[in-house]
Amino acid sequence: MLNLLRSDFYKLKRSKTFLTCLGILALVVAYIIIDFSSSAYTKEQLSPSTFHWIYMLFQVPYFIPVCQALFITMLITNEYSTGTIKDSVSLGFSRMKIYLSKLITVSVGSILIMIVSIFSIGITSIFVFGIYGAFSMVDLLLLVRMFLIQALLYTAYGSIFLMIAFLIKNIGGTMAFSIFFILILGSIIGNSSWGRILLLMDFSPTSIPHPQAVDIGITTAVALSNLVICSGIGGFIFKKQDIK
Repeated sequence: MLNLLRSDFYKLKRSKTFLTCLGILALVVAYIIIDFSSSAYTKEQLSPSTFHWIYMLFQVPYFIPVCQALFITMLITNEYSTGTIKDSVSLGFSRMKIYLSKLITVSVGSILIMIVSIFSIGITSIFVFGIYGAFSMVDLLLLVRMFLIQALLYTAYGSIFLMIAFLIKNIGGTMAFSIFFILILGSIIGNSSWGRILLLMDFSPTSIPHPQAVDIGITTAVALSNLVICSGIGGFIFKKQDIK
């Protein structure tokens, strides 16, 4: 298992798509803050805390999932096209361990995307607006809680994209279906009860300093359910696949 993880983390580190996603997302969130600063009244209209921008990032759950879809699709489908996935199976590794290694890798990649985005937001907001608004250790703990909840959501999202990649196996189909899931499906069912079941409406209620306990409970339950179900389905699909 450790050898599988070491190999997968090396592939993630060397993935041009992953590194490009990190760079683009960092630039996009920085641009948004700079664009906001063009208004003379922006600072007065916002919450008087640099943390405001970090919470704001997770209010719109589209930027990070798009990056997840891109790098997960390229990472997995490339292994099918080059035969690397077949080599792992031929070496005698358990298919479930192979799938679990991929899941851990894409989860770590997703969390790294979050961290880079937060650093980009923090540095840019301080550069543009300065450090404004006092914050205490309690504020920092609230931010950490929000980050952990969002990390769980994005990990669950990653498990969905991983399942899709193992199911479809080719770049075009996987990318198209993943983008459809994020953008089209999100627009269609976003405001219905299905929006919470499919994670689409679970980001905003918990990306605030003081979310309601019921929202935290629902979000945690839905995220864990998606993570377990999609991982189980993806692992089962991979176990039954005839890899050529």
